[in-house]
Amino acid sequence: MNLFFSPIFLIIFCMMMGSFLGNIRFRKFKLGSSMSLFIGLFISFFINKNNLSEINIPNELFNVVLIGFIASVGLKASKNIRTIISTHGIKFIILSFFITAVGASCTFLFIKLYPDLAFSIIGAYEGGLTSSPGLATALEISQSKLADASIGLGYSIAYVPGILVVMFYSSWIGKRDSSALKSKSKPIDSTIKYPFHIWKFLFVVVTGLVIGNFKIKISSFMVFSLGITGGVLISALFLGSYFKSLQFENTALDVIRDISLNGFLAIVGLDYGYTAINAVMDSGVVLLIIGLAIASISVIAGHIMGYYILKIEPVYLVGGICGGMTSTPGLACAVEAFESEDVTLGYGAAYPFALVGMILWTNILISISFYIGF
Repeated sequence: MNLFFSPIFLIIFCMMMGSFLGNIRFRKFKLGSSMSLFIGLFISFFINKNNLSEINIPNELFNVVLIGFIASVGLKASKNIRTIISTHGIKFIILSFFITAVGASCTFLFIKLYPDLAFSIIGAYEGGLTSSPGLATALEISQSKLADASIGLGYSIAYVPGILVVMFYSSWIGKRDSSALKSKSKPIDSTIKYPFHIWKFLFVVVTGLVIGNFKIKISSFMVFSLGITGGVLISALFLGSYFKSLQFENTALDVIRDISLNGFLAIVGLDYGYTAINAVMDSGVVLLIIGLAIASISVIAGHIMGYYILKIEPVYLVGGICGGMTSTPGLACAVEAFESEDVTLGYGAAYPFALVGMILWTNILISISFYIGF
């Protein structure tokens, strides 16, 4: 294989250029790690459009960089998770179910408008809310190769718009409210941090993988699992909160976070770039717009509910909406925009309940599609 088209070279190139270009400021604005995603999108489109090569990125590599990001931000935020859950826990449960319910309601309306695209629209719901567990649930329930193909198409087309909506929202709110957060927050005393040990970090990861592998059968069609992301996040937040020796000094965790984040976004761009960009110029434009609409309405409704009704502070609300949308790239943008890992606390409190909501609503949408005969 030509070196320049190998997955490792492409990922590292996107990370390098994304890190360099993302730090260039336009007035007060910079794209940060998000630039790795955009570079990956366009490289993917260029290579596939010109039939230069096939980009086959191993799923295990994607999982490794995702784990690195989740574990590092989880450990940095872990010292406050118990306080957040005890004071705001019920609010994040409400927020998670509300966001997923709004998305499901929009999906049902679009199914009514485009009945021939029913299963593709359900896939767009999973993609717009960037929910891999939701996608897995839909594929498991559908029990039809034709339906599976339609669901997969909708997911792949709507996934990138779903990411971009949450990333834009996170950056906007973060840039708007980060100065207020800094004036209210006490500086973290780095002297209480413990030296970083790789074996302790990996212990948190291994524990998370075990937690994420547990499956709870809710019904014949419903199986709940935290998966890799949820398991590692819960492990990092709670082990870090209970064991002081896991509250590492920030330098090592920051390096792991930044490398993992750029790698994660680069892989997403390389994996989905051609499908997403090509959809704009092809028949998939309807699904692209539907996915964009579902994601946008869900985020706006979640913000209204969280800010005006539940009265959640912006730093935790943005994290909660990222968790409610199961959007790790959105969380990444929020961490950068607020320059604080506190957003991870909202994400960690909302994420598990969003998974339950996605599984529940996906079951209902699939059942309606079958029984009504869309």
